[in-house]
Amino acid sequence: MDNLNQPTSSLNEPLQGKPLQASQLEAKQLMVAKWLSLAPLYKLPVTLFRYVFLAMDRVLGLTKIEMDKIVELVIPVSTNHRGDTTDTADNLHINNTIKLRIYCPSANKPQKTLVYFHGGGGVIGSINTHDHFCRYLAKHGKMNIISVGYRLAPEHKFPIPICDAIEAWNYINDNHQQLNINSQYIGVGGDSAGGYLACIIGLNSLQTSLPVQAKVTPAFQFLIYPMVDLQGLTESYRRFNKQLILTRDLMDYFRLHYLNSLDEVTLPLVSPLQAKDISESPKSYILTLGYDPLRDDGIAYAQRLKAAGINTQHQHYDDCMHGFISITKLSARAKQATHDIAMALNSFND
Repeated sequence: MDNLNQPTSSLNEPLQGKPLQASQLEAKQLMVAKWLSLAPLYKLPVTLFRYVFLAMDRVLGLTKIEMDKIVELVIPVSTNHRGDTTDTADNLHINNTIKLRIYCPSANKPQKTLVYFHGGGGVIGSINTHDHFCRYLAKHGKMNIISVGYRLAPEHKFPIPICDAIEAWNYINDNHQQLNINSQYIGVGGDSAGGYLACIIGLNSLQTSLPVQAKVTPAFQFLIYPMVDLQGLTESYRRFNKQLILTRDLMDYFRLHYLNSLDEVTLPLVSPLQAKDISESPKSYILTLGYDPLRDDGIAYAQRLKAAGINTQHQHYDDCMHGFISITKLSARAKQATHDIAMALNSFND
């Protein structure tokens, strides 16, 4: 195996003295990013973008893995549009349910479960865009995975996706016996915007202004290049704006669709890196990447978790870009890195 298939920083290894990025993005990832840059993604209308994101994963992403069992559920949620506190007939008919998909990897029931929130900026992802990845995590991470189909912006702006995530989390914990999962070992995780939602679940003190709050603290959190600060003030946010899957322009696109106003970017519920205290967070894994606008914020969040005394595994790949889990058919490095993520999840079984 050549050097490209080796992560620059392994679990718990500090970044001090190490380059945050390789001299060049891994070649196959760069090729895909250049190809996607021919038609700037941030110029697409949301509805079309959602189809493109799903198509990209199906064509370029992981191969579908069969599970021992998959359960599809539709669960109720109580939170309507921001500022709308009335449960009108229309709201109850259109907005009162979300989907869960439960992946059971084998007949030998895993001891632990990961509740997973997909990425996509809170705008373009879905249970289906991350179906193959969740199957992969279930098999190689040796856990039950419960994927949450929270509602998306701009139809459902901040804080609706957070409320959906919390309500799904509470439902799963309240119904663990019916779901046949161990209530003592339920963690929370996600990639990008999903990582953002996951870390909010573990920060109960931030939820006091919401109509719903998490009833249980997660056993662990698993954050894959999370979106933890929407202010966009870092070097990596300013620097990475071309020939990548995720660019500054695309992050701005997500911000404008997700938020009711850019004045909200400093709110800890929008940018949990700005929270005064994150010491209530559970045991954590966090992945950061060399070629990612979210890199610097993710590294800062990992450092804050460690400083708060949280048992934290921080993994950093200096030669990978945001969204590499969707291009594993073309990039051996992306496929290896995706496998490493699953192995990191598997380590939580110890």
